[in-house]
Amino acid sequence: MAINLAFMIKVFINQEAVYYKPLVYTLKLLNPYLDSEIIFSKNKEHANFIFDHTDKESKDVNVDFFHSIIIEKKYGFEYYFKNEPIILHRCKIKKDYLGTVFYLVNCLQEYETDSFNHNYDNFGRFKFERSLQFRYNCIEENLVEKYLIEFCKEELKINEFREKKLAKVFLSHDIDSVNGSLLQDGKWAFKKGRFDIVLKLIFNEVINKPHWKNIDYINKIHSEKGLESAFFWLATNEEGRFSVKNADYQIKDVKELTQYSQINGIHKSSCEKSIKTELELLPFPTFINRHHFLMFKIPELWGEVENSNLKLDASLGFAERYGFRNSFGLPFRPYNFSTGEAYSFIEVPLNIMDGTFQKYMKVPIENTADTIINFFEKNKYNTVLSILWHNTFFTNYKYKGYLDQYKKVLTYLVESKVNSITPDEIIRIYES
Repeated sequence: MAINLAFMIKVFINQEAVYYKPLVYTLKLLNPYLDSEIIFSKNKEHANFIFDHTDKESKDVNVDFFHSIIIEKKYGFEYYFKNEPIILHRCKIKKDYLGTVFYLVNCLQEYETDSFNHNYDNFGRFKFERSLQFRYNCIEENLVEKYLIEFCKEELKINEFREKKLAKVFLSHDIDSVNGSLLQDGKWAFKKGRFDIVLKLIFNEVINKPHWKNIDYINKIHSEKGLESAFFWLATNEEGRFSVKNADYQIKDVKELTQYSQINGIHKSSCEKSIKTELELLPFPTFINRHHFLMFKIPELWGEVENSNLKLDASLGFAERYGFRNSFGLPFRPYNFSTGEAYSFIEVPLNIMDGTFQKYMKVPIENTADTIINFFEKNKYNTVLSILWHNTFFTNYKYKGYLDQYKKVLTYLVESKVNSITPDEIIRIYES
């Protein structure tokens, strides 16, 4: 019998079981898709659904999986995913939708210890090629939404859902360099025999208008389309871990350039400094972050952000591949194993980055926009899709062609009525 979604859905979960808090967390992920909120009842008699492995009326619960994750702390996906990107119950036939969702959303495959060095690249980043998304070729699929809907239909017999909402896009720019144009664009121009460009770049330096100091131009492009975007700024120019360079600019440059940008965040450097320390160096207050060079490890990232009092992090993406690093298309609050509750901040997964196409995947420039648009078309509803386009890619020398590709994507967004979303709006919508 189908549930009437005009009423609350009351769920009982065995509070003594190892799966109690993870299931509460996971079932709350259903709220964006259902017309009624899930309520957790302490009384079985008042519940529509029971999750209690000791009760014959219970829905199936994968006790072995949750015991293995919570107690034994086995995280590698090879333990749980055998032939497809979904976990099976003990019978090896029935699909465990809730266990799979809990695992995917929280990137549990990345919880393995440092002894698994083959999982990380030379910058300490979890490799895409070591992921289950690579193994099962599912990086472009919003599997979490798919499994939540299938769970409702198959297990709860719910067949009515909220009307699909058109995607929103979170546009952002990491400001790694504003003074590198003379050297990098100049080298490009010199190799091509374009000495006129070299002279132009030198002149730009003389008048203190380097080619990459283009924050005003970036904002103009977006405002003409009725879109908003955020800028992430480095707070230090010290060399970081693994010899990764940080800012090539000073805090005084940040003060000057942020007069052109309305939404500004911290771009946590590759140095050992804490987020709190670096926040104090910036000339503006902020509650949003993205890690520079996408240098982070999970779960360390979660704790680092939580301890900084930031409200939003936008780091969760693979440098090597566009798509869904945690197989989910919406902002979310990661699960805190220490408390059994969700962290207080919101993670906004990063789906699209210019350098992914240029450096890692080596997609022909002329195919870049179409590749991005095809990904959007596959995930056009019930998603918040995040695009990172560095200020250096808004130029026409070393990165020539990428500005036109970006403009093509923006035109598609406007014509498709996909609106931009700001960090404030994300927090307001997804903080509960």
